[in-house]
Amino acid sequence: MKFWKGMGKRWTRLWQYFPPGYDFQWERAVAALLLALPLFLSLQYFGKLREAVELLYYVDNARGRVLRPEAVAISFLELAGGYAGLFLPYFLFLAAMVFHHYSYYCRDTRSIYLCRRLPRGSFLVDSCARAPLLGMAVGVAAGAALGLLYYGIYLLAMPGECGPRFL
Repeated sequence: MKFWKGMGKRWTRLWQYFPPGYDFQWERAVAALLLALPLFLSLQYFGKLREAVELLYYVDNARGRVLRPEAVAISFLELAGGYAGLFLPYFLFLAAMVFHHYSYYCRDTRSIYLCRRLPRGSFLVDSCARAPLLGMAVGVAAGAALGLLYYGIYLLAMPGECGPRFL
């Protein structure tokens, strides 16, 4: 329970990662939606996995469901390889956020020259890129965790006699 309370505090303190005075609520909502969308759409993997496992068996009237003698498992990357591309709109949105934050300093606040004169010279780059880089790290971690979870389920679902393969 403490973990979730801490996550709520971190979620509300995201303003620290954006340019000062920047209204980031819309970007935060769109980024969360674009991250949740591939996670939701990748659930189609379970249907493909079920079909791939069903192709390995046939129904015999006497013995019931029997593994085909020549059955070879479909590789994991054939089943789940295309789901990594679903994260592309999320990463493109985050890349566009960097340019949008920079244009915020140039057009909206007209403080680009002030930012360049600050003693900490990295302030401009930090405030423009920190939130998108954090979002990219979250996206990579979510994609990797999803891939590991799906690979574990693949190994559990495929019969060992068929030689489950990664490639």
